[in-house]
Amino acid sequence: MRGKGLGACARQLIKEVATMRSLDAVLPVKENQSQPIRELRLRVVAHPDRSVAELLVRLGLVLPATPKVV
Repeated sequence: MRGKGLGACARQLIKEVATMRSLDAVLPVKENQSQPIRELRLRVVAHPDRSVAELLVRLGLVLPATPKVV
């Protein structure tokens, strides 16, 4: 944090980053008529507030641009 000019208070950094949210989108998938319906789970990270986004940039962290299959 000090190297990035963000001070030394890790507690405040964690508090800011903790406002970010992610969720799993569950979609039913059926490949053909004879197979049962399965689930496709996609993990999606919500866009952070502007202040948190700027903090992530200063830390050199990049959020995924596409959903992740879980």
